[in-house]
Order: sequence, then C-alpha cells, then structure tokens
Amino acid sequence: MGLKLWDALIGLFKPHKKTAPLEPPKPDVPSTTHEGKQEGQSSIYHRQDSTVSRRNQDMTSESELGKFLDKHLYKELLKSGAFKSITRETEKDVQLNGVDVTCVATNGAVYRIDEKAQLYYINKNLPTFAFEVDFLRDGLVTIGWLCNPALLTDAYLLIWPYATQNTPKGIQENQFTEADCILVSKQRILNFLEQNGLTIERMLADAHQFRKERRTGKIPIPGLHGVYYFASYPNQYKEAPINIVIAKKYLREIAWRKYVVTPNGMKKE
Repeated sequence: MGLKLWDALIGLFKPHKKTAPLEPPKPDVPSTTHEGKQEGQSSIYHRQDSTVSRRNQDMTSESELGKFLDKHLYKELLKSGAFKSITRETEKDVQLNGVDVTCVATNGAVYRIDEKAQLYYINKNLPTFAFEVDFLRDGLVTIGWLCNPALLTDAYLLIWPYATQNTPKGIQENQFTEADCILVSKQRILNFLEQNGLTIERMLADAHQFRKERRTGKIPIPGLHGVYYFASYPNQYKEAPINIVIAKKYLREIAWRKYVVTPNGMKKE
C-alpha cells in the first residue's frame, strides 16, 4: 500500500517538539483499567515471575487478535517495502521483556513493539487508554510496564477492538471486525506526562501513597483534565493495578501513525 511507516518510526530517535500543555478544563472522560503483562523493580518495588488472574483467557484472546493483526496490518506494512522483516515474538522471555512484534527496517534498524489491547472493552470505543504504573504480584507491589525502564519496548500499538461479540472469552480471529490502532513511542508518552508534571518518580510515589491510603477508583490530578489516575478495586482485580489514564485525543496527537484495520485491509489515517 506504499506506506512509509519507517519514516515515522525513525522519528522516535530524533528530537521532537515539546508537547503543548493540557488544554483548559473539559468534561471528564470515563475511566478504564488495562492489565499489563510486564514487571520490573526499583528500590521500593519487588520483582517476581509473571502469574496473573485471567492469564489463560488473556493469552488466548491476545493470540487471536495477534493473528488478525498479522494478516491485515503487518502483512500490509511489509508490502510497503520499508521493512526487511516483521516478526511476531513467541518466546516467553522476549514477551516478558515488553516485545510482541519486532520490525527490522531496510537499513537494519530494529524496532520493538508491545501490543496493548482493550480486550475487556470490545466494541466500547472508550475515549481513553490506561497505562500501568504499578500492580500487586502475590501481594507485593510491582512496577508496571509503563514505568519499567528495564523493558525493551520502543513503542506501543494501542488497540481499540471491534468484534461480533462483546467479551474476549472464546473469541476467534475471524470474529474481529475492526481494530482502531495508534502506534506511539513509549518515550513520547513519558515525555508528554513529564511535561505535565508526571515523571516516573512522581507516578510511582503517587501510587505508593494511594495504596497507603487505600484509595480506589478515579483519582483526579489537580490542574489536569483528560489525564488522571485510576486505582482498581482489589476485590475486583487480583493485581489491583494503579493506572495513569490518558485521553485518546492526546495519544493521537503524539502518535507515529494511526490505522484502522479490517478484514478488507488497512487504512492509514
């Protein structure tokens, strides 16, 4: 389809303009939780092997969505000639290091993508996406995938899926009807947050304080709109993740590329 995705990918490693501050107050957007797959450590965080509730169901539905993307997104990107190869990683160790897909450009540059899908909100078209700050593993606080500097992720493919059913349980590749995708650099997300006062250190400290105070639900950030914390309910989610939630419109502004993927092909916005 003649797409030059690689030109956008190269932009990750070049300076980019400072993201504008968040705009004046607007109506709040709904919250969402999004469970991560990765973990790491810091001086106050403990690293453990990955075991998550709903893991088998998550892995199965993610695998089926991966097949859909392989056929209707990555296959088309290969046709553009910008890449020598696009490989879906199947080794657990690679996946746990934050890499679902590895793209090798024609100049030999390697880009590692972590796919994040709102599989528990199929057909919902939420106006936000949640990024994991920390979570619990066997009762121990563990650093989340957004804040973990040890992971190899260069970019996230954020996915809003549509299908013939509303839940991920038992879903098959051919039941996905559309995937609204945003390809965005991890560093751009962190830069955007930092420019609005949310460094990794602050987010981890805030999450620590929320757990200490046993806070749950939506937690507004003074002076910011369209960006807020959401502390999941321990009785609802075993991992009780604390997420930083960002409005989709901001993610679109800092994205490398935006795609709409269907069984009929892929369209770049």
